[in-house]
Amino acid sequence: MMRASRIDGRSHTQCDIYIIPYRFKIIRKGYIYMNRKTLFLILKKISEVSLVLQIVLMVVERTIYPPQDLVNIIRILLITGFILAALALPWVKNTSSLLKILSLMGIILYFIGLLFSDFYILIAIAILIGVLMILLSDSFEGTKDGNNKKEPFPLPEPAERSGNAKTLIKYFTSTMLTLLNPFQLVQMIYQIIGMIRLSKVEDFQQKGKYTLPFTDEWLILNGGIERKDSHSWDVINQRYAYDFVVADSKNKRHVNNGDNLKDYHCYGKSILSPADGKVIKIKDGIRDYPKPGTMTLDFLAKDFRGNFVMIEHEDKEYCFMAHFIPGSFEVKEGDLVKRGQIIGKCGNSGHSTEPHLHFHFQDHPNFYFGRGIPIKFSNLKINGEDKIDAYVKKEDRVAPVNHDMFIYHTRM
Repeated sequence: MMRASRIDGRSHTQCDIYIIPYRFKIIRKGYIYMNRKTLFLILKKISEVSLVLQIVLMVVERTIYPPQDLVNIIRILLITGFILAALALPWVKNTSSLLKILSLMGIILYFIGLLFSDFYILIAIAILIGVLMILLSDSFEGTKDGNNKKEPFPLPEPAERSGNAKTLIKYFTSTMLTLLNPFQLVQMIYQIIGMIRLSKVEDFQQKGKYTLPFTDEWLILNGGIERKDSHSWDVINQRYAYDFVVADSKNKRHVNNGDNLKDYHCYGKSILSPADGKVIKIKDGIRDYPKPGTMTLDFLAKDFRGNFVMIEHEDKEYCFMAHFIPGSFEVKEGDLVKRGQIIGKCGNSGHSTEPHLHFHFQDHPNFYFGRGIPIKFSNLKINGEDKIDAYVKKEDRVAPVNHDMFIYHTRM
């Protein structure tokens, strides 16, 4: 799924927002400097110790029977310490904006749960997010060295008109509003649980041969097999995902002012099966978000994935494609499909900031419990150069070669 675009000429996949200064000064017999790495280790240790003390408190509570009021006070202090320390971790190191937003959501959920006793489930969700941050913390990237490489992708015109500050505010506001949607909240919980139980793929050997899921040239807005290009490196099932769009020579993805879905070059284009396989899951009936290019999310959608399809191609090789136009699917669950067969039309449903195709492979049929796997594409052009088999990455312009030999004609 597409995330907030880069603003201020930085990244279209992350917003570099820092709330903790690079160094702290503590006056005690001179200056002691605490850099981000030291602070990160301290916060991680606090969160881990808080969890251990929680277990100790449970044992004490059941053996010595101290005053319950005292136990409750200590428990709240320990949980609060854990939440604040664990959820501060993504902000101390230069992690993705997705994890920063998730941690901020966790803090908000925790304090809502404290204020309103009927919403204790929110505290449990916040704790789960905290556990997730600790488990992912070893993969957090260190602070970047200030490399301000110019972002190659312009913002859509609706976002440009709003300005950077207003666009950021609207994006984060729509993200927070997703918490009020019970359908999306449940999905977020599933995704957090899935991420907690997963780890990166080791020694993956690709079995199938896969072609690009379209007929003409598309641009990769996000995605690759390395962290620097990744769509969502810290989201395990989407680590090797791609966002495909169609763009002109200046990387502009729409005509006119970009306010209408049909302004976007890729909207309504046919999406194809990358290989022979079996359709094991289809979700339809989610509206196309009617505000493309504003960098806001559809917090009213019943499924943040939008309309999607899952196709089984080989053992532990499942293709997931999302954000189709509602009602555009030309296949149904259980269908056997051929390479190049039309699956549906590219749209803007679910969490999509502009029309695009979300595409990734994973090793499990359940979206939430699969590990993302890196896939080489076959018979393609990358930036005009023919390739037999190759990985693709962000900024590549890709197109199929000799696609006619693969096309399955669904209509005579």
